[in-house]
Amino acid sequence: MNKKNKGISLIVLVITIIVIIILAGSVILSLSNNNPIAQAKEAAFKTNVGEYNSELALVLAKEYILNPSFNPSTFDKGVWDGNGNGAGTIKEYIKSITVADAKKFEIRDSKLLYVGSDETEKNWLAQIGVENGTATPTGLGINLIATENTTINGQAASYNNPIIPKGFKAIEDGTVWPTGWNEGLVIEDAVGNQFVWVPVDGTNVPYAKWCTTNISYESTADDSTPAGFSVSNITTKYKGFYIARYESMFDYNGGSIRVASKKSTNKTNTSWASTRDSAHTGYLWNYVSYTDSKVYTLNMDTSYGYDTTKVGTNLITGTQWDTVMKWIQNSGKSVTDSRSWGNHLDSISPANVGNGSLQISGYSNNWKAKNIYDLAGNSYEWTNETYSSGRVFRGGGFYNIGTASPVAIRNSYDSPSFSSEISFRAALYIL
Repeated sequence: MNKKNKGISLIVLVITIIVIIILAGSVILSLSNNNPIAQAKEAAFKTNVGEYNSELALVLAKEYILNPSFNPSTFDKGVWDGNGNGAGTIKEYIKSITVADAKKFEIRDSKLLYVGSDETEKNWLAQIGVENGTATPTGLGINLIATENTTINGQAASYNNPIIPKGFKAIEDGTVWPTGWNEGLVIEDAVGNQFVWVPVDGTNVPYAKWCTTNISYESTADDSTPAGFSVSNITTKYKGFYIARYESMFDYNGGSIRVASKKSTNKTNTSWASTRDSAHTGYLWNYVSYTDSKVYTLNMDTSYGYDTTKVGTNLITGTQWDTVMKWIQNSGKSVTDSRSWGNHLDSISPANVGNGSLQISGYSNNWKAKNIYDLAGNSYEWTNETYSSGRVFRGGGFYNIGTASPVAIRNSYDSPSFSSEISFRAALYIL
C-alpha cells in the first residue's frame, strides 16, 4: 500500500514539473514578444525620427524659398561626431537630433538616411519608410581607382570625408582613411601624380585670405580661377580642395610638355627654359614665368586625361595658400617663422638638412607639413594673385632666412619674368 502511494506521488510530481516548465516557457515567450521596455524604446526611436524628418522638411522648404534653383540632389550633410559646431553635418540642419542619433544618421540627396549598424533599429526604420544608407554604395576603399567621384565609405562628402575624384585612388601614406582627414589624405592618379586634401570646415579652417607677412593680402587683386569653377564647391558642397603634394616637376611627354606632382629626380637653379626636352624629365621645374605656370597647371587635367566634368586643375590661388597656412598653423607649426620645417638658409633642427641649397621636391620628410612637401623654403612658388603690375609668389626660398621670408610671405615679381628661384604648384578642384 505504502509503495503504491509513493509511486503515484512521483508521477504527479513529474507531471507538475513539466506543466510548470511549459507555463514558464509561455510566460517568457510572451514577455519577449511584448516587452514593454523594448516597445517603449521602439516607440521613442520612431517618434524621434519622425521629428527629424519634420525638421528636415522645414529646412528644405526654406532652401527652396531662398534659392529657387535649389537642387535637392546636391543637399548632402554627413554624420556628426559630437564635437565642434556641427558645420557641414546633420547637426547643423536638424538641431533637435541627439548626439547618439547624429552619429547614425546623415542627409543624402535631401533625404534622412540611417547609416548605423544596429539591426533592430534598421527593422524599426524600415517599418516607417526611412532608408538604410549603408545599403546604398559602400564606398571606394583604399588603393582602388574611382570610376566616379565617390568617398571611401560611401557616406556624404564633407571636410572630414573627402571625395575621391574619378580616375584617382586613395593611398595610405602616413594617414589612415578616412579618420586621418586632418593629417593630409593623399590621392594619386593613374601615373603617380599626388595631391593632398585640404579640409575647409569654415570655422577652424575658413576659405579666406589672412596672411599679412610683407605685402598685405588686402592690397592684392582677386585670384584668377578657371571657367566653370565654383567657390561654393569648396566652401559648402565638398568643404575642401586638393593641392599638389610636391613643387612642380617637369614632364616631357612624347613631344608635349606637362607638369607633374611627383617627387623630383633632379634639380637646377640655372636657366634651362630654352632647352626643355626629354632630358629634363624629372627636374624640379623652376626658372619659370607666371604665364607658363598658369598655362601648364590649367592644362594639367587634360594632359593626363582627367574627366573634366568631374575635376579641374589650376595654379594655386592666394586664398588657397592662406587656407593651407591656417590649417598648418592649427597643427602647431609657425607660418611666420618656418625655419624648423622648411628649407631656408638658416633652417634649424630638424629641418637643417639641406645646407640652404636648392633640393628636389620631396627631398626630406623634415620639410613636410600635413603631408605636403616644400611649401616652406626650397623654391618660391607662383600663385594666381596680382599686386600692382606684378604677380605674387609665396613660400620663401632656400637662399632666404626663415624669419624674414617664411612660408606665409607675399612677394611680387613683374610678369611674365622668369626666375631661377621660383617654381609653382597646382590645385585640383572637384566640380
